[in-house]
Amino acid sequence: MLAALGPGSAVRAGNGPEPRTPVDWTGTPCMRIVDRSVDPVLHIDYGIPMQDDQLTDDELEDSRTHQFFALCRARTPQEFMPRWITWDDVDRARAIDIAPDNIYDSDVLESAEAWAGCWHRINADDDRRPITHEAAAAGVDWDTTGVPAGAYVLDGYTWEPPSNLWTPCPSVVKVVDDPDPAASPPAASITTPEAFLEVGEGVAIEGCVSAEPGSVLHASWALPTSEVVWEPIVEEAPVQGEGFSFDFVPPQDLVGAGLMIRVTVEDPSGRSYATHMTDRVYVVGDDDPGPCDDGSVFVPGPGCGGSSSGGEEASTGEDAEPGSGSSTGTDDVANASSADGAGDPGGCGCSSGADAGAAWMLLLGLLGVRRRRCVRAQP
Repeated sequence: MLAALGPGSAVRAGNGPEPRTPVDWTGTPCMRIVDRSVDPVLHIDYGIPMQDDQLTDDELEDSRTHQFFALCRARTPQEFMPRWITWDDVDRARAIDIAPDNIYDSDVLESAEAWAGCWHRINADDDRRPITHEAAAAGVDWDTTGVPAGAYVLDGYTWEPPSNLWTPCPSVVKVVDDPDPAASPPAASITTPEAFLEVGEGVAIEGCVSAEPGSVLHASWALPTSEVVWEPIVEEAPVQGEGFSFDFVPPQDLVGAGLMIRVTVEDPSGRSYATHMTDRVYVVGDDDPGPCDDGSVFVPGPGCGGSSSGGEEASTGEDAEPGSGSSTGTDDVANASSADGAGDPGGCGCSSGADAGAAWMLLLGLLGVRRRRCVRAQP
């Protein structure tokens, strides 16, 4: 992440290496359905971990503000959003020497081909919210009039150049024009937080879903390699109700690996929606050193030396098709009549957290990263 400015970039500090203040999504329900036949406006609550509105001399006057976006698809944990929203933002930052010269179309959301037609502003560029408790308490309204019906994920953006920050939330908003589930494509989200597992240990992958009767669920895992290959966990499990839960036991030869999880829901009309676990499932601990240098390891196994060979992976832009390997978990999906937090303020959302080992926290501290975990909101 520290290399995001690019090699050889000569820029001023722009508040230097200080961590940017993320959006706190604690308490966000797993699933929200906006029925535009009733009301097209969705009120979005959010929080901040602390007030952050004291600018330094080398910042833009609208720095340290929050903006909100709705994206038409969920991204994988190794896919990074463009760090800039518009070229006008880039030009303003360059005018005071806090933006590098080597910024490309893919680095700017309005010109990034991977996101063309797939993003919508919730609040305008000139209406970015100050990072204050007062602004956060007011929330933000999203007028969905004019956006295509379907599933959207929310992303919070911290505008504080040059190190602008995105804070995704593992929840989904489904915009419909008819409350009948058959009248709209499916939607789903995974609420399971980051997990650290011993070899042979499993984790329950849980989430919420909205889909017409007769829909099926597919789940798969993959290593965060440059060529992603998805291996099946669950295939064609019937979707019943508004939630899903299945067990996943990672293969025993993946000590030190951080696994990505994907869930895809397909309805009888052939419409589908894929969602990804915001964080990863890590396999730790074993007498076997495990893989060390194949690029897939983030948490090294014993004997791998003092550092991991992972780090920030390059985005592939697209997901590979599921592999042909055998299922590594159960093929029995327990579907709840109501998902944990689906349509309920007591759902699972994002918050700052610190529940991993010291080495993990040290690495994130060096990178200036604030970890997220999914937690149950208090009533």
